[in-house]
Amino acid sequence: MDYIDHSFEGVRGIISVLISRNAFVLGGIIAASIYLLDFILSPRLDPREPPLVKPSFPLIGHIVGLLRHQNQYHQIVQEKHPLPIATLQMLWGKLYAVWDPALAQAVLRAPQPSVEPFFIDFAAAVFGSSKETVQKIKDRNEHGLIQDFGHAVHNSMNPAALRQMNMAVLKFVGETFSDANGGSDGVLQYDNMWLWIKDLITIPTTRALYGRENPFDKDPPLTKTAWDFEENMASLLMTPFPSLLARKAYQARAKLQAAMVEWFTAEHDVTDSTVGGITRDRARVLRTNGFSSDEIGKVEMILAIAGVTNSAPTLFWMIAYVYARPYLVAMLRDEMDAFVHREKTTGSGDIATIKATNFEAQCPLLTSCFRETLRLSCFGVSSRRLVADATVTDSNGHPYLLKKGVDIQVPVGVPHRLENVWDNTAAKFDYQRFLEKKGARNGTSEKAKKTAYIPFGGGRHLCPGRSFALTEVMSIMGTLLAGFEVESLGLSFSDVKLGPPRMTTAVVKPLNEGAGLGVRITRRKGWEQVQWKYEC
Repeated sequence: MDYIDHSFEGVRGIISVLISRNAFVLGGIIAASIYLLDFILSPRLDPREPPLVKPSFPLIGHIVGLLRHQNQYHQIVQEKHPLPIATLQMLWGKLYAVWDPALAQAVLRAPQPSVEPFFIDFAAAVFGSSKETVQKIKDRNEHGLIQDFGHAVHNSMNPAALRQMNMAVLKFVGETFSDANGGSDGVLQYDNMWLWIKDLITIPTTRALYGRENPFDKDPPLTKTAWDFEENMASLLMTPFPSLLARKAYQARAKLQAAMVEWFTAEHDVTDSTVGGITRDRARVLRTNGFSSDEIGKVEMILAIAGVTNSAPTLFWMIAYVYARPYLVAMLRDEMDAFVHREKTTGSGDIATIKATNFEAQCPLLTSCFRETLRLSCFGVSSRRLVADATVTDSNGHPYLLKKGVDIQVPVGVPHRLENVWDNTAAKFDYQRFLEKKGARNGTSEKAKKTAYIPFGGGRHLCPGRSFALTEVMSIMGTLLAGFEVESLGLSFSDVKLGPPRMTTAVVKPLNEGAGLGVRITRRKGWEQVQWKYEC
Protein backbone atom coordinates (compact mmCIF):
# COMPACT_ATOMS: atom_id res chain seq x y z
CA MET A 1 0.00 0.00 0.00
CA ASP A 2 2.83 2.38 0.85
CA TYR A 3 4.36 1.68 -2.56
CA ILE A 4 1.05 2.42 -4.31
CA ASP A 5 0.49 5.58 -2.28
CA HIS A 6 3.98 6.87 -3.01
CA SER A 7 3.61 6.00 -6.69
CA PHE A 8 0.29 7.83 -6.83
CA GLU A 9 1.81 10.87 -5.15
CA GLY A 10 4.69 10.78 -7.61
CA VAL A 11 2.38 10.64 -10.61
CA ARG A 12 0.25 13.43 -9.18
CA GLY A 13 3.36 15.53 -8.64
CA ILE A 14 4.47 15.00 -12.25
CA ILE A 15 1.00 15.93 -13.52
CA SER A 16 0.97 19.01 -11.29
CA VAL A 17 4.34 20.14 -12.66
CA LEU A 18 3.20 19.55 -16.24
CA ILE A 19 -0.03 21.47 -15.66
CA SER A 20 1.86 24.32 -13.99
CA ARG A 21 4.37 24.46 -16.82
CA ASN A 22 1.64 24.29 -19.44
CA ALA A 23 -0.36 26.98 -17.66
CA PHE A 24 2.74 29.15 -17.49
CA VAL A 25 3.46 28.58 -21.18
CA LEU A 26 -0.18 29.17 -22.10
CA GLY A 27 -0.26 32.35 -20.04
CA GLY A 28 2.89 33.54 -21.74
CA ILE A 29 1.43 32.80 -25.16
CA ILE A 30 -1.78 34.68 -24.31
CA ALA A 31 0.14 37.66 -22.92
CA ALA A 32 2.45 37.75 -25.93
CA SER A 33 -0.54 37.51 -28.26
CA ILE A 34 -2.29 40.40 -26.52
CA TYR A 35 0.78 42.62 -26.70
CA LEU A 36 1.41 41.62 -30.32
CA LEU A 37 -2.22 42.42 -31.12
CA ASP A 38 -1.85 45.69 -29.26
CA PHE A 39 1.25 46.53 -31.33
CA ILE A 40 -0.51 45.68 -34.59
CA LEU A 41 -3.76 47.50 -33.75
CA SER A 42 -2.32 50.57 -31.98
CA PRO A 43 -3.40 53.70 -33.84
CA ARG A 44 -0.67 55.24 -35.97
CA LEU A 45 -0.46 58.94 -35.20
CA ASP A 46 0.62 61.88 -37.27
CA PRO A 47 3.57 63.48 -35.40
CA ARG A 48 1.47 66.64 -35.08
CA GLU A 49 -1.36 64.85 -33.22
CA PRO A 50 -1.57 64.88 -29.40
CA PRO A 51 0.77 62.33 -27.73
CA LEU A 52 -0.54 58.80 -27.33
CA VAL A 53 -1.38 57.62 -23.81
CA LYS A 54 -1.75 53.85 -23.89
CA PRO A 55 -3.97 52.10 -21.33
CA SER A 56 -2.44 50.11 -18.47
CA PHE A 57 -4.20 47.02 -19.85
CA PRO A 58 -3.72 46.72 -23.62
CA LEU A 59 -6.48 47.71 -26.03
CA ILE A 60 -9.41 47.95 -23.61
CA GLY A 61 -7.94 49.66 -20.53
CA HIS A 62 -9.27 53.15 -21.30
CA ILE A 63 -12.68 51.78 -22.28
CA VAL A 64 -12.97 49.89 -18.99
CA GLY A 65 -11.73 52.96 -17.11
CA LEU A 66 -14.36 55.22 -18.69
CA LEU A 67 -17.13 52.72 -17.97
CA ARG A 68 -15.99 52.20 -14.39
CA HIS A 69 -15.07 55.75 -13.35
CA GLN A 70 -17.18 57.60 -15.95
CA ASN A 71 -16.62 61.39 -15.79
CA GLN A 72 -13.87 61.11 -13.16
CA TYR A 73 -11.67 58.97 -15.39
CA HIS A 74 -10.09 61.95 -17.14
CA GLN A 75 -8.89 63.34 -13.82
CA ILE A 76 -7.34 59.97 -12.93
CA VAL A 77 -5.46 59.75 -16.25
CA GLN A 78 -4.42 63.42 -16.26
CA GLU A 79 -2.87 63.09 -12.80
CA LYS A 80 -0.72 60.19 -14.10
CA HIS A 81 0.04 61.95 -17.39
CA PRO A 82 -0.03 65.73 -16.80
CA LEU A 83 -0.32 66.68 -20.47
CA PRO A 84 -2.32 69.54 -22.01
CA ILE A 85 -3.96 67.16 -24.49
CA ALA A 86 -3.63 63.45 -25.21
CA THR A 87 -4.72 60.70 -27.57
CA LEU A 88 -6.27 57.77 -25.70
CA GLN A 89 -6.17 54.36 -27.40
CA MET A 90 -9.64 52.79 -27.64
CA LEU A 91 -9.14 49.26 -29.06
CA TRP A 92 -7.79 50.05 -32.56
CA GLY A 93 -9.31 53.53 -32.53
CA LYS A 94 -8.55 56.70 -30.60
CA LEU A 95 -10.10 59.50 -28.57
CA TYR A 96 -8.68 62.98 -28.00
CA ALA A 97 -8.81 64.16 -24.36
CA VAL A 98 -8.39 67.91 -23.77
CA TRP A 99 -7.14 68.87 -20.31
CA ASP A 100 -5.50 72.28 -20.81
CA PRO A 101 -7.97 75.17 -20.23
CA ALA A 102 -6.78 77.23 -23.21
CA LEU A 103 -7.05 74.21 -25.50
CA ALA A 104 -10.48 73.40 -24.09
CA GLN A 105 -11.69 76.89 -24.97
CA ALA A 106 -10.17 76.60 -28.44
CA VAL A 107 -11.93 73.29 -29.06
CA LEU A 108 -15.29 74.61 -27.81
CA ARG A 109 -14.98 77.62 -30.14
CA ALA A 110 -13.81 75.73 -33.22
CA PRO A 111 -16.37 74.86 -35.94
CA GLN A 112 -14.92 71.42 -36.79
CA PRO A 113 -15.82 69.57 -33.55
CA SER A 114 -19.55 68.83 -33.89
CA VAL A 115 -22.15 67.66 -31.38
CA GLU A 116 -24.57 66.53 -34.10
CA PRO A 117 -23.36 62.90 -34.43
CA PHE A 118 -23.84 62.42 -30.70
CA PHE A 119 -27.37 63.80 -30.84
CA ILE A 120 -28.31 61.08 -33.31
CA ASP A 121 -26.56 58.31 -31.33
CA PHE A 122 -28.15 59.62 -28.12
CA ALA A 123 -31.64 59.53 -29.66
CA ALA A 124 -31.25 55.88 -30.58
CA ALA A 125 -29.78 54.71 -27.26
CA VAL A 126 -31.40 56.90 -24.62
CA PHE A 127 -34.81 57.63 -26.15
CA GLY A 128 -35.14 54.21 -27.77
CA SER A 129 -36.14 55.95 -30.99
CA SER A 130 -37.23 53.67 -33.81
CA LYS A 131 -35.05 53.11 -36.87
CA GLU A 132 -37.53 55.19 -38.85
CA THR A 133 -37.25 58.13 -36.43
CA VAL A 134 -33.45 57.97 -36.37
CA GLN A 135 -33.36 57.88 -40.17
CA LYS A 136 -35.74 60.84 -40.28
CA ILE A 137 -33.39 62.80 -37.98
CA LYS A 138 -30.46 61.98 -40.28
CA ASP A 139 -32.40 62.93 -43.42
CA ARG A 140 -33.75 66.20 -41.99
CA ASN A 141 -30.33 67.06 -40.58
CA GLU A 142 -28.99 67.25 -44.12
CA HIS A 143 -31.13 70.38 -44.30
CA GLY A 144 -30.00 71.70 -40.89
CA LEU A 145 -32.46 70.15 -38.42
CA ILE A 146 -30.11 69.99 -35.43
CA GLN A 147 -28.73 73.46 -36.14
CA ASP A 148 -32.27 74.87 -36.36
CA PHE A 149 -33.11 73.04 -33.13
CA GLY A 150 -30.13 74.66 -31.40
CA HIS A 151 -31.09 78.11 -32.67
CA ALA A 152 -34.63 77.61 -31.39
CA VAL A 153 -33.34 76.72 -27.93
CA HIS A 154 -31.13 79.81 -27.72
CA ASN A 155 -33.80 82.12 -29.14
CA SER A 156 -36.36 80.79 -26.66
CA MET A 157 -34.21 82.09 -23.82
CA ASN A 158 -34.97 85.72 -24.77
CA PRO A 159 -35.71 88.11 -21.86
CA ALA A 160 -39.52 87.91 -22.10
CA ALA A 161 -39.65 84.11 -22.31
CA LEU A 162 -37.03 83.75 -19.57
CA ARG A 163 -39.00 86.08 -17.31
CA GLN A 164 -42.16 83.99 -17.80
CA MET A 165 -40.34 80.80 -16.84
CA ASN A 166 -38.56 82.41 -13.88
CA MET A 167 -41.82 83.81 -12.51
CA ALA A 168 -43.50 80.40 -12.76
CA VAL A 169 -40.71 78.91 -10.65
CA LEU A 170 -40.53 81.77 -8.16
CA LYS A 171 -44.30 81.76 -7.61
CA PHE A 172 -43.96 78.24 -6.20
CA VAL A 173 -40.85 79.18 -4.19
CA GLY A 174 -42.63 82.20 -2.71
CA GLU A 175 -45.66 80.10 -1.73
CA THR A 176 -43.44 77.44 -0.16
CA PHE A 177 -41.57 79.86 2.08
CA SER A 178 -44.49 82.21 2.77
CA ASP A 179 -46.47 79.23 4.07
CA ALA A 180 -43.65 78.18 6.40
CA ASN A 181 -45.45 79.90 9.27
CA GLY A 182 -48.78 78.23 8.49
CA GLY A 183 -48.23 75.28 10.82
CA SER A 184 -48.57 75.29 14.57
CA ASP A 185 -44.83 75.68 15.05
CA GLY A 186 -43.84 77.38 11.77
CA VAL A 187 -41.28 74.73 10.88
CA LEU A 188 -40.26 73.02 7.64
CA GLN A 189 -38.54 69.74 8.49
CA TYR A 190 -37.32 66.98 6.17
CA ASP A 191 -35.52 63.76 7.03
CA ASN A 192 -33.59 63.87 3.75
CA MET A 193 -32.56 67.29 2.45
CA TRP A 194 -31.68 65.96 -1.01
CA LEU A 195 -35.14 64.45 -1.56
CA TRP A 196 -36.77 67.71 -0.46
CA ILE A 197 -34.60 69.76 -2.83
CA LYS A 198 -35.44 67.46 -5.74
CA ASP A 199 -39.14 68.24 -5.22
CA LEU A 200 -38.48 71.93 -4.55
CA ILE A 201 -36.75 72.24 -7.94
CA THR A 202 -38.69 69.71 -10.04
CA ILE A 203 -42.26 70.81 -9.31
CA PRO A 204 -41.89 74.51 -10.29
CA THR A 205 -39.47 73.81 -13.15
CA THR A 206 -41.89 71.42 -14.83
CA ARG A 207 -44.69 73.97 -14.36
CA ALA A 208 -42.51 76.55 -16.08
CA LEU A 209 -41.86 74.13 -18.96
CA TYR A 210 -45.33 72.62 -19.45
CA GLY A 211 -47.74 75.31 -18.25
CA ARG A 212 -51.14 74.81 -16.70
CA GLU A 213 -51.50 71.27 -18.09
CA ASN A 214 -48.23 70.14 -16.51
CA PRO A 215 -48.25 66.30 -16.52
CA PHE A 216 -46.14 66.26 -13.35
CA ASP A 217 -48.97 68.03 -11.49
CA LYS A 218 -51.56 65.63 -12.88
CA ASP A 219 -49.46 62.60 -11.87
CA PRO A 220 -47.21 63.54 -8.89
CA PRO A 221 -45.36 60.16 -8.81
CA LEU A 222 -43.99 61.13 -12.23
CA THR A 223 -41.46 63.35 -10.40
CA LYS A 224 -39.84 60.30 -8.79
CA THR A 225 -40.02 58.50 -12.14
CA ALA A 226 -38.09 61.34 -13.78
CA TRP A 227 -35.32 61.12 -11.19
CA ASP A 228 -35.24 57.31 -11.44
CA PHE A 229 -34.63 57.73 -15.15
CA GLU A 230 -32.01 60.44 -14.66
CA GLU A 231 -30.09 58.40 -12.10
CA ASN A 232 -30.02 55.27 -14.30
CA MET A 233 -29.85 56.80 -17.77
CA ALA A 234 -26.19 55.84 -18.26
CA SER A 235 -27.15 52.16 -18.19
CA LEU A 236 -29.05 52.65 -21.46
CA LEU A 237 -25.79 53.71 -23.10
CA MET A 238 -23.77 50.79 -21.75
CA THR A 239 -25.99 47.72 -22.08
CA PRO A 240 -27.00 45.86 -25.26
CA PHE A 241 -30.39 44.64 -23.96
CA PRO A 242 -31.88 47.54 -21.95
CA SER A 243 -35.26 45.88 -21.36
CA LEU A 244 -33.41 43.12 -19.47
CA LEU A 245 -30.17 44.71 -18.22
CA ALA A 246 -31.29 48.32 -17.63
CA ARG A 247 -34.82 47.69 -16.40
CA LYS A 248 -35.12 50.63 -14.00
CA ALA A 249 -34.17 53.19 -16.65
CA TYR A 250 -36.15 51.32 -19.32
CA GLN A 251 -39.36 51.26 -17.28
CA ALA A 252 -38.99 54.87 -16.10
CA ARG A 253 -38.44 55.97 -19.70
CA ALA A 254 -41.62 54.19 -20.79
CA LYS A 255 -43.71 55.99 -18.13
CA LEU A 256 -42.22 59.40 -18.94
CA GLN A 257 -42.64 58.93 -22.66
CA ALA A 258 -46.28 57.87 -22.26
CA ALA A 259 -47.02 61.06 -20.30
CA MET A 260 -45.16 63.26 -22.77
CA VAL A 261 -46.75 61.64 -25.84
CA GLU A 262 -50.19 62.31 -24.34
CA TRP A 263 -49.23 65.94 -23.63
CA PHE A 264 -47.85 66.63 -27.12
CA THR A 265 -50.74 64.77 -28.79
CA ALA A 266 -53.09 67.25 -27.08
CA GLU A 267 -50.92 70.01 -28.65
CA HIS A 268 -50.56 71.98 -25.42
CA ASP A 269 -47.31 73.31 -26.86
CA VAL A 270 -49.36 74.97 -29.61
CA THR A 271 -52.44 76.17 -27.73
CA ASP A 272 -51.35 76.98 -24.14
CA SER A 273 -49.74 80.41 -23.65
CA THR A 274 -48.41 79.40 -20.21
CA VAL A 275 -46.08 76.79 -21.74
CA GLY A 276 -42.40 77.74 -21.56
CA GLY A 277 -40.88 79.22 -24.71
CA ILE A 278 -38.16 76.58 -24.85
CA THR A 279 -40.74 73.76 -24.83
CA ARG A 280 -42.88 75.42 -27.49
CA ASP A 281 -40.01 76.38 -29.82
CA ARG A 282 -38.27 73.00 -29.70
CA ALA A 283 -41.52 71.23 -30.55
CA ARG A 284 -42.25 73.73 -33.33
CA VAL A 285 -38.98 72.86 -35.08
CA LEU A 286 -39.77 69.14 -34.86
CA ARG A 287 -43.37 69.57 -36.04
CA THR A 288 -42.20 71.72 -38.96
CA ASN A 289 -39.81 68.94 -39.97
CA GLY A 290 -42.55 66.33 -40.09
CA PHE A 291 -42.16 64.60 -36.72
CA SER A 292 -45.35 63.20 -35.20
CA SER A 293 -46.60 63.97 -31.68
CA ASP A 294 -45.63 60.43 -30.71
CA GLU A 295 -42.05 60.94 -31.95
CA ILE A 296 -41.81 64.37 -30.32
CA GLY A 297 -43.07 63.12 -26.96
CA LYS A 298 -40.57 60.27 -26.89
CA VAL A 299 -37.64 62.57 -27.65
CA GLU A 300 -38.74 65.64 -25.68
CA MET A 301 -39.19 63.74 -22.42
CA ILE A 302 -35.52 64.65 -21.91
CA LEU A 303 -36.36 68.36 -21.47
CA ALA A 304 -37.81 67.82 -18.00
CA ILE A 305 -34.65 65.94 -17.01
CA ALA A 306 -32.34 68.62 -18.42
CA GLY A 307 -34.27 71.31 -16.56
CA VAL A 308 -33.61 69.87 -13.10
CA THR A 309 -30.61 67.54 -13.24
CA ASN A 310 -28.03 70.25 -12.51
CA SER A 311 -30.05 72.91 -10.65
CA ALA A 312 -31.11 70.58 -7.84
CA PRO A 313 -27.63 69.30 -6.89
CA THR A 314 -26.18 72.81 -7.28
CA LEU A 315 -28.66 74.10 -4.68
CA PHE A 316 -27.93 71.10 -2.44
CA TRP A 317 -24.16 71.68 -2.47
CA MET A 318 -24.50 75.44 -2.08
CA ILE A 319 -26.59 74.97 1.06
CA ALA A 320 -24.13 72.37 2.38
CA TYR A 321 -21.02 74.46 1.70
CA VAL A 322 -22.48 77.71 3.05
CA TYR A 323 -24.24 76.39 6.16
CA ALA A 324 -21.20 74.34 7.16
CA ARG A 325 -19.58 77.76 7.82
CA PRO A 326 -21.61 79.85 10.33
CA TYR A 327 -19.29 82.85 9.84
CA LEU A 328 -20.09 82.77 6.11
CA VAL A 329 -23.82 82.60 6.83
CA ALA A 330 -23.49 85.78 8.91
CA MET A 331 -21.60 87.58 6.12
CA LEU A 332 -24.09 86.52 3.47
CA ARG A 333 -27.01 87.50 5.69
CA ASP A 334 -25.60 91.02 5.94
CA GLU A 335 -25.40 91.14 2.15
CA MET A 336 -28.97 89.88 1.78
CA ASP A 337 -30.37 92.28 4.39
CA ALA A 338 -29.15 95.12 2.19
CA PHE A 339 -30.47 93.44 -0.97
CA VAL A 340 -34.00 92.40 0.09
CA HIS A 341 -36.59 95.20 0.04
CA ARG A 342 -38.96 94.89 2.97
CA GLU A 343 -42.13 96.95 3.37
CA LYS A 344 -44.91 97.17 5.92
CA THR A 345 -48.45 96.20 4.96
CA THR A 346 -51.83 96.73 6.52
CA GLY A 347 -52.15 92.97 6.92
CA SER A 348 -50.54 90.60 9.37
CA GLY A 349 -47.02 90.62 7.96
CA ASP A 350 -44.45 92.49 5.90
CA ILE A 351 -43.69 91.80 2.24
CA ALA A 352 -40.06 91.02 1.36
CA THR A 353 -39.21 91.53 -2.31
CA ILE A 354 -36.24 89.99 -4.08
CA LYS A 355 -35.22 91.31 -7.50
CA ALA A 356 -34.17 87.93 -8.79
CA THR A 357 -32.19 89.09 -11.82
CA ASN A 358 -29.98 91.48 -9.83
CA PHE A 359 -27.98 88.96 -7.79
CA GLU A 360 -24.81 89.06 -9.91
CA ALA A 361 -24.71 92.86 -9.91
CA GLN A 362 -25.56 93.46 -6.25
CA CYS A 363 -24.57 90.32 -4.32
CA PRO A 364 -20.90 89.60 -5.09
CA LEU A 365 -20.34 87.30 -2.11
CA LEU A 366 -23.38 85.11 -2.83
CA THR A 367 -22.41 85.01 -6.52
CA SER A 368 -18.88 83.94 -5.58
CA CYS A 369 -20.31 81.10 -3.46
CA PHE A 370 -22.51 80.00 -6.38
CA ARG A 371 -19.57 79.88 -8.77
CA GLU A 372 -17.32 78.12 -6.28
CA THR A 373 -20.04 75.53 -5.67
CA LEU A 374 -20.18 74.77 -9.39
CA ARG A 375 -16.39 74.65 -9.66
CA LEU A 376 -16.20 71.89 -7.06
CA SER A 377 -19.31 69.90 -7.96
CA CYS A 378 -19.35 70.02 -11.76
CA PHE A 379 -17.71 67.09 -13.58
CA GLY A 380 -19.47 67.28 -16.93
CA VAL A 381 -17.79 66.15 -20.15
CA SER A 382 -18.41 67.85 -23.49
CA SER A 383 -18.18 65.33 -26.34
CA ARG A 384 -17.72 66.24 -30.00
CA ARG A 385 -16.79 64.50 -33.25
CA LEU A 386 -14.45 66.17 -35.72
CA VAL A 387 -16.17 66.69 -39.08
CA ALA A 388 -12.92 68.03 -40.59
CA ASP A 389 -9.25 68.27 -39.64
CA ALA A 390 -8.53 71.06 -37.16
CA THR A 391 -5.51 72.62 -35.49
CA VAL A 392 -5.66 74.03 -31.96
CA THR A 393 -2.91 75.80 -30.04
CA ASP A 394 -2.15 75.58 -26.32
CA SER A 395 -1.19 78.47 -24.01
CA ASN A 396 2.50 77.97 -24.88
CA GLY A 397 1.87 78.33 -28.60
CA HIS A 398 2.23 74.61 -29.40
CA PRO A 399 -0.15 73.49 -32.20
CA TYR A 400 -1.89 70.11 -32.26
CA LEU A 401 -3.51 68.46 -35.27
CA LEU A 402 -6.93 66.90 -34.66
CA LYS A 403 -8.02 64.45 -37.35
CA LYS A 404 -11.42 64.21 -39.01
CA GLY A 405 -13.68 61.44 -37.70
CA VAL A 406 -12.10 61.21 -34.23
CA ASP A 407 -14.15 61.86 -31.08
CA ILE A 408 -12.93 64.51 -28.67
CA GLN A 409 -13.80 65.04 -25.00
CA VAL A 410 -13.42 68.15 -22.86
CA PRO A 411 -13.85 67.21 -19.18
CA VAL A 412 -14.88 70.09 -16.90
CA GLY A 413 -13.55 68.47 -13.73
CA VAL A 414 -9.89 68.62 -14.80
CA PRO A 415 -9.46 72.39 -15.38
CA HIS A 416 -11.66 73.11 -12.36
CA ARG A 417 -9.12 71.44 -10.06
CA LEU A 418 -5.75 72.34 -11.59
CA GLU A 419 -3.46 73.60 -8.84
CA ASN A 420 -1.46 75.73 -11.29
CA VAL A 421 -4.67 77.69 -11.84
CA TRP A 422 -6.45 77.59 -8.47
CA ASP A 423 -3.35 77.10 -6.22
CA ASN A 424 -2.97 74.33 -3.64
CA THR A 425 -6.48 74.93 -2.27
CA ALA A 426 -8.03 73.77 -5.57
CA ALA A 427 -9.86 70.88 -3.90
CA LYS A 428 -11.32 73.06 -1.12
CA PHE A 429 -14.27 75.46 -0.94
CA ASP A 430 -13.09 79.08 -0.88
CA TYR A 431 -15.99 81.52 -0.71
CA GLN A 432 -13.73 84.43 -1.75
CA ARG A 433 -12.29 82.76 -4.84
CA PHE A 434 -14.55 84.56 -7.31
CA LEU A 435 -14.66 87.93 -5.57
CA GLU A 436 -13.17 90.58 -7.79
CA LYS A 437 -9.89 91.71 -6.29
CA LYS A 438 -8.94 95.35 -6.64
CA GLY A 439 -6.68 95.89 -9.63
CA ALA A 440 -6.64 92.17 -10.47
CA ARG A 441 -9.34 92.04 -13.17
CA ASN A 442 -6.80 91.84 -16.01
CA GLY A 443 -4.07 90.02 -14.09
CA THR A 444 -2.57 86.80 -15.41
CA SER A 445 -4.00 84.61 -12.63
CA GLU A 446 -7.50 86.05 -13.06
CA LYS A 447 -7.41 85.42 -16.80
CA ALA A 448 -6.27 81.84 -16.16
CA LYS A 449 -9.21 81.27 -13.79
CA LYS A 450 -11.68 82.72 -16.27
CA THR A 451 -10.31 80.42 -18.99
CA ALA A 452 -10.39 77.33 -16.75
CA TYR A 453 -13.91 77.90 -15.42
CA ILE A 454 -16.33 76.16 -17.81
CA PRO A 455 -19.30 74.67 -15.88
CA PHE A 456 -21.70 75.84 -18.60
CA GLY A 457 -19.51 74.81 -21.53
CA GLY A 458 -18.15 77.49 -23.82
CA GLY A 459 -17.77 78.84 -27.30
CA ARG A 460 -20.59 77.81 -29.64
CA HIS A 461 -22.07 75.45 -27.05
CA LEU A 462 -22.65 77.66 -24.01
CA CYS A 463 -25.56 76.30 -21.95
CA PRO A 464 -28.68 78.33 -22.86
CA GLY A 465 -30.33 77.62 -19.49
CA ARG A 466 -27.54 79.03 -17.32
CA SER A 467 -29.41 82.28 -16.48
CA PHE A 468 -32.57 80.36 -15.59
CA ALA A 469 -30.63 78.05 -13.28
CA LEU A 470 -28.76 80.92 -11.62
CA THR A 471 -31.97 82.85 -10.91
CA GLU A 472 -33.66 79.75 -9.50
CA VAL A 473 -30.83 78.68 -7.19
CA MET A 474 -29.84 82.17 -6.04
CA SER A 475 -33.44 83.16 -5.25
CA ILE A 476 -33.91 80.14 -3.01
CA MET A 477 -30.55 80.69 -1.30
CA GLY A 478 -31.25 84.39 -0.83
CA THR A 479 -34.64 83.65 0.71
CA LEU A 480 -33.20 81.10 3.14
CA LEU A 481 -30.38 83.41 4.20
CA ALA A 482 -32.54 86.49 4.71
CA GLY A 483 -35.63 84.99 6.30
CA PHE A 484 -34.80 81.64 7.87
CA GLU A 485 -32.58 79.64 10.18
CA VAL A 486 -31.32 76.41 8.62
CA GLU A 487 -29.90 73.56 10.69
CA SER A 488 -28.85 70.05 9.77
CA LEU A 489 -30.42 66.93 11.25
CA GLY A 490 -28.41 63.74 11.67
CA LEU A 491 -25.22 64.33 9.71
CA SER A 492 -23.67 67.77 9.71
CA PHE A 493 -23.46 69.76 6.48
CA SER A 494 -19.73 69.12 6.30
CA ASP A 495 -20.19 65.33 6.57
CA VAL A 496 -22.03 64.79 3.29
CA LYS A 497 -19.81 63.60 0.41
CA LEU A 498 -19.85 63.99 -3.35
CA GLY A 499 -21.23 60.97 -5.14
CA PRO A 500 -19.48 59.42 -8.15
CA PRO A 501 -19.50 61.56 -11.32
CA ARG A 502 -21.69 59.94 -13.98
CA MET A 503 -21.32 60.24 -17.74
CA THR A 504 -24.85 61.53 -18.30
CA THR A 505 -24.83 64.44 -15.84
CA ALA A 506 -22.64 67.43 -15.05
CA VAL A 507 -23.18 68.33 -11.37
CA VAL A 508 -22.68 65.34 -9.09
CA LYS A 509 -25.32 64.19 -6.62
CA PRO A 510 -24.69 63.49 -2.92
CA LEU A 511 -23.39 60.05 -2.03
CA ASN A 512 -26.09 57.49 -1.22
CA GLU A 513 -28.89 59.88 -2.13
CA GLY A 514 -27.86 62.16 0.75
CA ALA A 515 -29.01 59.58 3.30
CA GLY A 516 -28.48 60.74 6.89
CA LEU A 517 -28.63 64.49 6.22
CA GLY A 518 -31.96 66.02 7.16
CA VAL A 519 -32.81 69.70 7.48
CA ARG A 520 -34.90 71.86 9.80
CA ILE A 521 -35.94 75.31 8.58
CA THR A 522 -37.47 77.87 10.96
CA ARG A 523 -38.32 81.54 10.63
CA ARG A 524 -35.55 83.97 11.49
CA LYS A 525 -36.32 86.19 14.47
CA GLY A 526 -38.09 89.31 13.27
CA TRP A 527 -39.12 87.64 10.00
CA GLU A 528 -41.84 85.35 11.38
CA GLN A 529 -44.78 86.76 9.39
CA VAL A 530 -43.00 87.91 6.23
CA GLN A 531 -44.51 87.05 2.84
CA TRP A 532 -42.10 86.56 -0.08
CA LYS A 533 -42.35 88.23 -3.47
CA TYR A 534 -40.01 88.09 -6.48
CA GLU A 535 -39.44 90.40 -9.42
CA CYS A 536 -37.65 89.53 -12.66
